[in-house]
Amino acid sequence: MKKQVLTLLMASLISGTAFAAPGTVTEKTNVLETTVYGSVQDGAVVDRINQLDETVYGTGFNGNSATLSKRVDTLYNSVEGSGTNISLREEMDALEYTYQNSINAGSLVDRVEKMERSVNGRIGSGSLQKRIVSLKTKVYGSNVTLTNQVGTLAGNQVFKVTLNDAVSSKTSHEGDTVSFTVAENVMDGNVLLVPAGTVGSGTITSLKKARSFGRNGALDITFDTIPAIDGTEFTAVQGKEAKDKTRNEVKAAGASVAGAVLLGPVGLVGGAFVKGKNIEYPAGSTIYVQPQDSVTIQGLVIGGDGLAHSDDELADAVTVPNATGETEEYVENNGAEENEAVVEDTTEVEEPEEVVENVSQPIVVVKRNQ
Repeated sequence: MKKQVLTLLMASLISGTAFAAPGTVTEKTNVLETTVYGSVQDGAVVDRINQLDETVYGTGFNGNSATLSKRVDTLYNSVEGSGTNISLREEMDALEYTYQNSINAGSLVDRVEKMERSVNGRIGSGSLQKRIVSLKTKVYGSNVTLTNQVGTLAGNQVFKVTLNDAVSSKTSHEGDTVSFTVAENVMDGNVLLVPAGTVGSGTITSLKKARSFGRNGALDITFDTIPAIDGTEFTAVQGKEAKDKTRNEVKAAGASVAGAVLLGPVGLVGGAFVKGKNIEYPAGSTIYVQPQDSVTIQGLVIGGDGLAHSDDELADAVTVPNATGETEEYVENNGAEENEAVVEDTTEVEEPEEVVENVSQPIVVVKRNQ
């Protein structure tokens, strides 16, 4: 089979972050721990930074004479990114997108473990930095250098989101928070701006319950916080283009009553004493939104094979030798829901050789002429 490689392109880089980065050592440590472990850790700041050094670089304190502030800055730049540098988080985003065309939620530790089990059939050992390089070599064929490229998400560009919570004009309240997931990759040409699987937060900004005389309920949601791949956060709304797209989808599906209620129609319901219809969004409902304003995002130029590797069965965790020939234990039942629900029938688990053999290579990405 002809070997395919990921073609990475050089471009002018512009910082597009639209939020204030954490400033203090404690704030940066909290952000780092949330990204790496999934939650803020307990203990003295110096111990927490030593643990982050060990997890990310495999070094711990190791006689590091730099100040705590300098060490945290170095860790933050490596994990979260700074300016035009590609961060470990972005490296993992690109790996997952290339491998399965979507990006997983969760901590870096969990995401790396999950991908190792899918690609290699086992969980690796060592620092996150080393393990991500190993995954890049396996997936891309070499430890390639990823490339940023600035893209624009126009104010009229429509994309799909899926509601994670049920919302109703009958039972919900104005001001309620709504969780949602971006349901498709948001692109500018071949530049990935917002990956599918990105989780955001919205707010019910106005709500009216259905009333008598056939007056239907009304419901508006503002999708306040959608994080782009570079960390930029922007707001989306159900604007004109998004509502038109939703109406067209309903018509194409046969304009069912459920669809009509979903859109909140205003029309004749019946007699004067017939109560109107409430708007119902069950959990899992897919609707269209668009950015409140045009936003510039520092995206990634990467490839994807379009295969749903996120649905692959994961092999059982096994012990992997480290660089010194010693072994590190991995406890399979560590309380994580993901490990408990991996497989029930071990006879169906793919052998490691099959998993590695079936890894799809990334497609060639060619930059368009400018």
